[in-house]
Order: sequence, then C-alpha cells, then structure tokens
Amino acid sequence: MRKIKTILVLLAILCVALPFAAATLLTQTGASDATLYVDPPSIEDPAILLGDNIVIHIMIDSVSDMKTCEFNLTFSPSVLSVLRITKLAVQGQYPDSKLDLDSDNGYIWISLVYKTALTITTDTAILEIEFYVKDYGATDLHFQSSELLDTGGAPIPHETRDGFVRIILRNIVVKQISPTYSETYVGRIIPINVTTLNDGNIPETFTVSLFYDSTLIDTMDAVDLPPTENITVTFNWDTASAPPLMTPYTIKAEASTVPYEVNTTDNTLVDGTIKLKIVGDVDGDGAVDINDLIAWDDAYESHAGDPSWNAQADINNDSVVDKADATLILDHYKETL
Repeated sequence: MRKIKTILVLLAILCVALPFAAATLLTQTGASDATLYVDPPSIEDPAILLGDNIVIHIMIDSVSDMKTCEFNLTFSPSVLSVLRITKLAVQGQYPDSKLDLDSDNGYIWISLVYKTALTITTDTAILEIEFYVKDYGATDLHFQSSELLDTGGAPIPHETRDGFVRIILRNIVVKQISPTYSETYVGRIIPINVTTLNDGNIPETFTVSLFYDSTLIDTMDAVDLPPTENITVTFNWDTASAPPLMTPYTIKAEASTVPYEVNTTDNTLVDGTIKLKIVGDVDGDGAVDINDLIAWDDAYESHAGDPSWNAQADINNDSVVDKADATLILDHYKETL
C-alpha cells in the first residue's frame, strides 16, 4: 500500500513539473530565434559608382529581454570606408554606446546598452551605417563577433546574417585588330582577328562589329565573357563587293556598350589598313602592265619562305608562283584604276 502511495505522489509531481519543463524548453528555443542581420542583405546595383554613398541598417528580430547588443562588423577597406554611424531609437529610447571604428583596417566595433531591456518581435533597425564607395570590387559585411545580453548579463542565443556589397565595374575594350593581309587582290576573302577584353568584374555579353571605312563587314557575339578575360573572334571579309582603290581601306572594330559602362571610348578601335588592288597589279601602282609581268618573272617557281618569294605575285593564292598567275595578269592586262 505504501508503494502505491509513493508511485501516486511521483506521478503527481511529474504532472506538475512537466509543463514547467516544457515551458522552459520552449522559452529557450524561442530565444535561439533571435537574429542580428544586415539589411539589405545584398547591394549589387550597377548604377552605384565610385564616390557614391550607400546606406545599410543593422537589424534585430525575435529577441526577449535584451539589455546589451555588441558586435564587430568587418568589411573590405579597399572597397568601402565609413562616413557615418547613427544610433536609432528603439521603443522610444536611444542606447548608451561605445564605438571603435577603423576604416583603414575595415571594422566597426560597437556596444549598445539600453536603459530598459528590449523585447522585439518584428524586424527592427537599431543602427544605420553610411559607407563611401572607394573602389570597384566586392566585400562581405561580416559579423566577426557578436553578443546579446539580457538584464542579468546572461548571453542570449542568436544567429547572425552577413551582408554583401559588390560595386560593379562594367567596361568592354577592343584591344587589337589583326588582318591577315595589308594588301591583296579584290575578290579574296580576308580573315581578320579582333580581340576584345572584359575589363569589368562581372560576366558580359556584347556584340563586336567590324568595318572597312564606314561599311559594315559583319557582326559577331561574345557571350558571358568572364571578368578580365579576352576573346578573339575571326571575321572573314569577302572583298568581292569592295572596289579596288589606290587608298587603303581603314579597318575599325566596335564593341557594343553594356549598361552603366564606365568608359565607352575604348569600345572602338581603328587599327590597320588593307589595300585592295586590281587582280594582276603585282606592284600596286593601279595598273596591270609589263612591270607586273617582270615582278611575276622575278618570283617565278618560288614558294612561301623562298628568297625570291613575292606573295603579291601569287595571284591565285595557292602558295606558289607559276604560269597560272601569269595567265591572270594577262587576263587583266592594261586594266587601270
């Protein structure tokens, strides 16, 4: 009978104790929901330029009985520097504060102590920080350390969420134009290489256009070119529709501008000339005559690399100077510009 009474007493104690234990567990779990974070979480606006200012807020949510908030926020000093830190009123009170700021080394340490402990159930801004944009690049706004304390000085479990800032540099540069020939005969197809650079810090898609004088030869696309990378595209200029001239054609390449590009002057490059001649005009004087036959004869039976080789005497472009080239000279004999 005594054992039964003992068991009943224990059950009664458990019935009373379990709800209190459950309530304590729920309270602790709720406390761990407290969050200290940067708002906005990410700033990547290409409209932000060097010398601009950006503003972020330090936010807190779901915290009970918070007397003290202390943290060390780090950032890249090569990208940002601090202009202003402003304490914000929370529930009608401004905190007492201590501050250690070092923009040269990229950190903000601050301690905020409230006269009356705060219980915050919704996202609330406690601090405003204004940065000056020093250079292009990316940086985390990282909570290197943080501490929330309650009225009794006990730590409040919490999580932190960092911020991120990227100051976007967008710039496309046409670096080089490399024609295969500086002079050749009208009707040939001339390969021309154009090299462009993504001089920014995000991948870019753009269009490259090639011109002789002001006439468009063709366009080609560069897709998702990574930052700091070059790409070389080859245009094949069919010269059949371009008239031969004594004055060489100027070769120009243009890369389309991307939004918020910092420098559009280097999107265009004029680099090199190509002279288009009458077929058979070996010496390039604007007439097919005996002098061209003499130049052909001097290079007769030569191949590329031979001492007597003359690429202009290889009129049919088969890498040898032979009778077929003489036939072409005779076919156009006495033609002039």
